[in-house]
Amino acid sequence: MKINGRKIKYLSKITNSIYEELKVEFLYHSNHLEGSTFTKDELDKLLNERKVEGNHSLDDIIETKNSLEVFDQVINDSEEKLDKFMLFNWHRILKKWTVDEEIHNTGMWKKYENKLRGVDLKLAYPSEVENLMYNLLSDWNELENVSIKDIADFHYKFELIHPFQDGNGRIGRFIILKQCLDKNIDLIAIDNEYSDEYKKALYNAQKTDNSDDLVVVFKKCQNRLNEKLSHYEKLLMQIDKEIDGLGNSNIEI
Repeated sequence: MKINGRKIKYLSKITNSIYEELKVEFLYHSNHLEGSTFTKDELDKLLNERKVEGNHSLDDIIETKNSLEVFDQVINDSEEKLDKFMLFNWHRILKKWTVDEEIHNTGMWKKYENKLRGVDLKLAYPSEVENLMYNLLSDWNELENVSIKDIADFHYKFELIHPFQDGNGRIGRFIILKQCLDKNIDLIAIDNEYSDEYKKALYNAQKTDNSDDLVVVFKKCQNRLNEKLSHYEKLLMQIDKEIDGLGNSNIEI
């Protein structure tokens, strides 16, 4: 399902519609990959009624609430150039009221060496992150005719750098969302149905510098999301006509 930045901003103003469903769908799966215990219904309650239901750790509640805000910020930042200051802002929002904020370790590249449990990957040292991320972001912003493979390549390289002390998985998947919006590529939300395939394909890409398996998983996730949101096709066609009618007017979307 292709939704560009202008369209998603328009949709964000329509209550009880695709925007809320997409938000819950994306965040439920992304947060679940990081161990969140919120169900879709509980996440929907938090979003629409500001109520916490179920048994969750305080950290899970805080970061889940923060992720709702990051999603909106990503949408606001669609159509803007992806740079480190944008990522710093997303990270700062994601880690509000957490231990990382208490030790002044948010909205910046990592200060301490980190590692992933259970895998033999060598992540970047803190001293390497600035240059590695500069090159990764520069290469991305110079690309033309972006493909899903370009997004997969960026993703595995970002996760291998692991530039933040914590929250790299969520930030990495928020980047995928922005990249799809900016380049008018079918949206990618890593679905639980393919979570094991995603983790394996990501690891293989990081070990071999070949993202082919990750591209396959991304395409499966695109198709899965398209199926879930297919009942909004008429609405999206209607929105296309309304946006076309606005043309280049100064009406803010």
